[in-house]
Amino acid sequence: MRSKGDPEQARQLNIALILDLLKHQQTSSRAQLAKKLNLSKMTVSAIVSDLIDDGIISEIGEGDVASNGGRKPILLHLSKQNMYVIGIDVGRTNIAVAIAGLSGDVLHKARTSTCADHSVESVLAQLKDIVESIITLSKIERSKIIGIGFSIGGLIDKNRGYIDVSPDFEWSDIPMRARLEEMFHIPVVIDNCTRVMALGELWHGSATGVKNLFYVSVGFGIGSAIVMNNSIYENYSEFGHAYITRKNVRCDCGMTGCLEAVASGQAIEREANANLVAFGDPGHWITGKEIHQSAQEGNEAALTVLCNAGRYLGRALSMVANLFHPEKIIIGGGVTNAGKFFYEPLKKEFLTHTMAALRDSIDLEISLLGDDAGMLGAVSLALDTYVFRSKLITG
Repeated sequence: MRSKGDPEQARQLNIALILDLLKHQQTSSRAQLAKKLNLSKMTVSAIVSDLIDDGIISEIGEGDVASNGGRKPILLHLSKQNMYVIGIDVGRTNIAVAIAGLSGDVLHKARTSTCADHSVESVLAQLKDIVESIITLSKIERSKIIGIGFSIGGLIDKNRGYIDVSPDFEWSDIPMRARLEEMFHIPVVIDNCTRVMALGELWHGSATGVKNLFYVSVGFGIGSAIVMNNSIYENYSEFGHAYITRKNVRCDCGMTGCLEAVASGQAIEREANANLVAFGDPGHWITGKEIHQSAQEGNEAALTVLCNAGRYLGRALSMVANLFHPEKIIIGGGVTNAGKFFYEPLKKEFLTHTMAALRDSIDLEISLLGDDAGMLGAVSLALDTYVFRSKLITG
């Protein structure tokens, strides 16, 4: 039985188990919940009654009669109209916001370019405008919005709600949770963007049902997150600062030879712009999109830059595979838009350096969530914190 121990703690665990099952199965009867969770029908009925009263789940009609006859069961599912969350993903170049229901399905979303000065006050002003706009557009009562998930790059103290350091914005010691709660009068949870993206993969991406995952985001920098036994590992994972090359390339962290210094978006652009002759106009800074376009046109310098970045990442991921042996490695972030020019050399290097006994049991793939990964992850963060509380199940 799962209901041993402190009664209230057991009740909260049972609530989390019931909601988790409904999240994955979408519909179930009281009897089915009791059977699958090894709980008494009385326990399930009492919890379901409370969850219905709270507007978290709803009865949606009758199911099929069981093979042994009897009354048709009443089917339950997560409520679609009583509770909502907002997800906010703040990136160096873009801000994405979404409002979603308890199932995680996005009802409305919006995206805007991040202000050029990157100051705290300017970003907060942008967030106020875009969040208020999406609430108005959705026509959802503010009282039904139970939480906000906030995602940003850097070292995040989730418990205090502080951004300790965000290199992309040159912020430090920012009480972001308190600032946002003061602005919107809605509970807020914040976390590092890559951990949030990994959570999004568990909810919305190809990692659904995966117990052990390594997620890496390759954008302006390189971030990483680890999932062990269905749970996000909440300590820092600084994969981007693994030593990967003897090349005297200085990283923003102050060291040389880091993976981020040779395989990130900024590294790719820096390497391409160091060879301007191959691209033409010496007065123009070549962007990642232009490098990809040049590679598609057969430009050898562009192909070499993307290939080398992919090789470095593939080599580093082979170390992860040999050390951690996750079921799946997912690669997200804007650099993955370079497609085969980046991924094919990455995969070749990964297969070359990963032990044969391990590599066939590891799925290596590009994220399917694209530019929405952070936003969907932030929605998942809010739902996980304020409704589903998966830590009770996995902790």
